[in-house]
Amino acid sequence: MLILALETSLEVASCAIWDSETKSLRAETKLHAYQTLTQRLPELVQITLNNAQAELADIGLIAVSLGPGSFTSVRVGLAFAKGLAMALGKPILGVKTMDALALTASANESDLLVALYPSRPSRPTEVYATFFQIRNGCPVQEGTEIVSDFSDLVSALKTRPEAHIVFAGALPPGAASSLAELCREKRVALPLTPSFPSASLVAWKAWERWLQRPESDDPIMLKPNYVLPSSAEVRFGITVSLKD
Repeated sequence: MLILALETSLEVASCAIWDSETKSLRAETKLHAYQTLTQRLPELVQITLNNAQAELADIGLIAVSLGPGSFTSVRVGLAFAKGLAMALGKPILGVKTMDALALTASANESDLLVALYPSRPSRPTEVYATFFQIRNGCPVQEGTEIVSDFSDLVSALKTRPEAHIVFAGALPPGAASSLAELCREKRVALPLTPSFPSASLVAWKAWERWLQRPESDDPIMLKPNYVLPSSAEVRFGITVSLKD
């Protein structure tokens, strides 16, 4: 089965085609389409299909990132994926961005896995973060996604009982000084290179879910996971985000 995955939580959007039979990535395309995402998503999908030597009729499953991330970009990506799944009559799976990002790290049963990436360009030290416990070799989310200044996050990690903390994702600018304090109290594993949300990770996570339970999400019920309020909500003091 071929899985078509979309990831649009950041300024760089991506589309991937994952082959479940060979358990390999056939193609992944990325482009900077922050202001033109709605117009360029069809192009992004077609380029990726061409590179994978596949057609829409070959796709067996649609996967899409639910965020957190850019309010508009997450919403556009999810709406496009829903429309594509319903038009093709294919199942769809919504994947939490942090769940996909956690796949980039290697952690053991007693470790705390912390997935994170910058929340917005205007606040460079602020990050989205999620804690994961390792259960039977798989990361299991603890609590909900949070938004925090990285120094505050490190302060919270100091109080954790785990002796070994594994980071996945991308560290914010100036993280070294805060991490130096943490490293004096904990064993810390950092990503060798920054990892950002990508469609290939979304496809991988969707395939893991499909193996456990081959059932489609209800496209009507799928909602973006914003975590942060939109700029309109902040500016006008209103609530327009979709929440449970």
